[in-house]
Amino acid sequence: MYAIAIIGDLLSFIPGVNIVSGVITGMLLWIAGEITGVRIFSSSGFGWTGLAIVIEMAPFVAMIPAWTIRVYIAKEWQEQEEDGV
Repeated sequence: MYAIAIIGDLLSFIPGVNIVSGVITGMLLWIAGEITGVRIFSSSGFGWTGLAIVIEMAPFVAMIPAWTIRVYIAKEWQEQEEDGV
């Protein structure tokens, strides 16, 4: 999942490609999340996902690695749930 997020974040540096890459990255992360069990679009984390989408769509703010940060947060939440914290 990190590879998908990093590639999506790198593509956001290309002007005009950031909107398309943001949508495709979101879809690929959703599919990867369904396979691995890491919920990127869960109801509890939808605010973080929405923020990542908004950041990726903004022209100059898209330089922030929002998808990579979102994957990190989702994986941390999953680990905490598995540990019972």
